[in-house]
Amino acid sequence: MTLSAKQLSTELAKIIDSSFAETIVNSYTEMQQRFFAGDWQPSELDGGRLCEAVARATYELDSGTVTHSQLPKELCEKLEDEKNLRTHKLEPKARRHIARCIMLVYKFRSDRGSVHISLEYTANEMDSILMVHAGKWIFAEFLRLAWNADRKVIAETIADIIQLEHSLIHELDGTPLILDQKVSAPEEVLLLLNHAEGHKLPKEKLTQLAKNNTATSVGTAISRLTSSNEIRTTGVAGELALTPKGQKRVIEKVIPKLNR
Repeated sequence: MTLSAKQLSTELAKIIDSSFAETIVNSYTEMQQRFFAGDWQPSELDGGRLCEAVARATYELDSGTVTHSQLPKELCEKLEDEKNLRTHKLEPKARRHIARCIMLVYKFRSDRGSVHISLEYTANEMDSILMVHAGKWIFAEFLRLAWNADRKVIAETIADIIQLEHSLIHELDGTPLILDQKVSAPEEVLLLLNHAEGHKLPKEKLTQLAKNNTATSVGTAISRLTSSNEIRTTGVAGELALTPKGQKRVIEKVIPKLNR
């Protein structure tokens, strides 16, 4: 039986600094949720947070030292330690592989427009795919190195982490489609707005894109979501925008439910 995110954080906090444990689990979970929602930049930023936390936690496992300030580059150099200048608790190949994967993700997300302004790159789906799947490996490998649990529990938890999830949204020629046909009208409206550039769409366009519900049910959903302040009108005639309250519902309630 696999563990919940909270239970896993609690288990890891028995081994490593509790703030590292919480950040590792939370950043990985949020990275997945943002990716499923089509929020490429936040998913890539969460990948960076995951790398920082895993680098510090792995260094703690290897050296017994807790650091909250050193960045992944410095810590990964200490983990690799090709000249054997330090005493290590982890074996060389394990240290080398996880350090190099951490630096791949950490440096990649800095260079591709998700952190620093770039004239060439913006956060996008292809870059996020790399971040998410490399992040899965980093998370699973860290569990393998750190967690002194029953082998069956570790194997089941890692299997649950690395399984191939499908995005909730498929986009073809600029047109998004919510893949889960059981999604309710309010959920479909929120997902489409969350996916849209600037989190805004004309009401007519939003109704056209909502393929899993009728125009009537979508219209009712828009009215109710407007009343609850989860979406709102903009200064442009007929345009609707997602509010922070609506995005919070998408991230914390809609996506986790659809990914079960």
